[in-house]
Amino acid sequence: MLFRLFLSVLLALLKGLSLGSPVIPETHVLSEVLDYSHMYADDSVVKSFVDELVSLSHSSRNISKCDQCVTRLAVGKSLSLLRPDLVPRVFTQWCQQTQYMSNSSCVATFSRNTVKSSYTGTNFADMLSLMDPFGYDGQLYCCYKESACAKPKTPNVTLSHLWPAKQAKHFIAPEPAANDTFNVLHISDFHIELDYTVGAEANCSSSMCCTPHSRNTFANITSHPRKDWNSFYNSTYTDDGFVKGSLMDVFKNDSIWAPATTFGNYKCDAPEILINSSLDSIANFSFENNLDFEFAIFTGDLVDHDELTLTGYEMTVESEEVVFRDIKNKLGDVPMYPVMGNHDTFPYGELGQENHGFSNYFSWNSELMADLWEDYGWLTPKESQYARKHYTGFSVETKLGLKVISLNSNVWYKKNHYAYWNASQPDTFGQFEFLVEELVASEAKDQRVWIIAHIPFSGDALPLPAKLFAEVVERFSPYTIANIFFGHTHLDQFEILYSGPGNDAKTIENVVASSWISQAVTPWVNNNPSWRYYSVDKETFSVMNAYNYYTQLNETFSNNGAEPVWEFEYSSREGYNITWPETAPLNATYWHLVASRINESVEFNQIYENYATRFSPYVPDCANSTDCSLNYCYVTSFTVDQYDDCVTGVKSKR
Repeated sequence: MLFRLFLSVLLALLKGLSLGSPVIPETHVLSEVLDYSHMYADDSVVKSFVDELVSLSHSSRNISKCDQCVTRLAVGKSLSLLRPDLVPRVFTQWCQQTQYMSNSSCVATFSRNTVKSSYTGTNFADMLSLMDPFGYDGQLYCCYKESACAKPKTPNVTLSHLWPAKQAKHFIAPEPAANDTFNVLHISDFHIELDYTVGAEANCSSSMCCTPHSRNTFANITSHPRKDWNSFYNSTYTDDGFVKGSLMDVFKNDSIWAPATTFGNYKCDAPEILINSSLDSIANFSFENNLDFEFAIFTGDLVDHDELTLTGYEMTVESEEVVFRDIKNKLGDVPMYPVMGNHDTFPYGELGQENHGFSNYFSWNSELMADLWEDYGWLTPKESQYARKHYTGFSVETKLGLKVISLNSNVWYKKNHYAYWNASQPDTFGQFEFLVEELVASEAKDQRVWIIAHIPFSGDALPLPAKLFAEVVERFSPYTIANIFFGHTHLDQFEILYSGPGNDAKTIENVVASSWISQAVTPWVNNNPSWRYYSVDKETFSVMNAYNYYTQLNETFSNNGAEPVWEFEYSSREGYNITWPETAPLNATYWHLVASRINESVEFNQIYENYATRFSPYVPDCANSTDCSLNYCYVTSFTVDQYDDCVTGVKSKR
């Protein structure tokens, strides 16, 4: 009886429903259900809905996985509109009872949000109350969040009404000045592991390694073959540099298989001492080479990758404050323009639209970051005020006249629940409108622009935002947009945008723009820590060269606790042995030539992989495996749809 009443409300809600329209229940039906719902204890309501969800999974009902997922969303929506507080209980119990996921995953995904753990059940309930389960919203969610439906066709919508027609001069990039450059530092993905523990298990079976809770449940330990590892120092990093403490006998713990060493491990995020070592290496390099940075960009991710049950609000705040404090301490007065990553929020990956009732969940982060960035002198009060009110995004003009536009990529992140309602509409967050307004204003006064964000659009983004961003980039390139910078993948990569659909468009004549994807300081997972800086033309703000530096982390496993050695890895201009004019910037045409070499040659594919992982011990062997087979698809795709189509073509040829 109770479930049928709730379902009747759902049917009333969905009657005549169109995407983007407000959802208003029939008053008499809603009143009837509310009256009856108060007659039942919460346990009865929960049991009724759990039973209904469980029944959807019965094989006797012969319902496809996709239809099951969509119907679950519809059932959940009916409950979310009347008793949203019960949605987390219902879906957690259903998930565990049907073993849809592991118990811990069920809890992390559907349980009510708390400040102790990054559960997302409350955000899931919010999404249900807003979304259209039977339209594009539901199909998109069931594709990307539960892998139950095929990817729906990306809606054919546009943002072109936001900008004027492109004039002839806007199709041509300005020419660089004659050998007049300045330097910009690019750092990314620190992922500080606050509870990193020297001597903890570094080869753990699950979750984050090198922590007090790390275990290897599969190792049958009869001896410790890595006793030659001797860098287990209880070390610190102070304003004066690295201070080596006493040697620790980590093998006193017989459960340890691969002990965590002082400066980090390839299956762990970065201890603070590694972060400070990287920053100190930057400061020392600048001083020793008399090389100043005009400014720095940070492309996101301060918080570690530990499981969501161990990721709390206080830990998130502390991670953000500690890393930015360390950056300011080491880089001094160098201005830095940051973005927030998918880990730099709480709960993980979530961000609600303003003016729809849920943005107050996340305003603490915008306010904290805006205050901190203003206090450090990175943003002016006016810029800080905008960041405070718009998802930590902002626009700033540097002293040399370049505009830097910072975007919060959780807007298009496929794990953000709030991105799944009204998902067929082009800009529910209003961030693309902000971007276009800034670009139109800059174009009108012939100003060059850099765009910085965390998540690139061909991987972990949703298809429609990726399509729209590519449309914006094509409209304002190459005249106004000088460069685009991302982080997130932890790999040293690039991406190219071509005009026209399909692989046939990937010609030098169709090149539009390219983006830089920065390497990470964290070694997670299987990479050497790294940073880079750019040599930038003062007139056009085009990148003339990029210089990459790294440390071979495995050398710190047996060096008596000595500090990591940071050394030159390669320059982007010389690293691929491409014939290219000295006076020409490293633009999309240059990267097209590199991509073509990667596609044609196993040797160049291997070079790309070597650079991507910074020559770590885990770099794949391109000649004797298929691990490198999708590299060309990645570097020549700028959107989700382009990458998926390319991968499908590659797999069909195998």
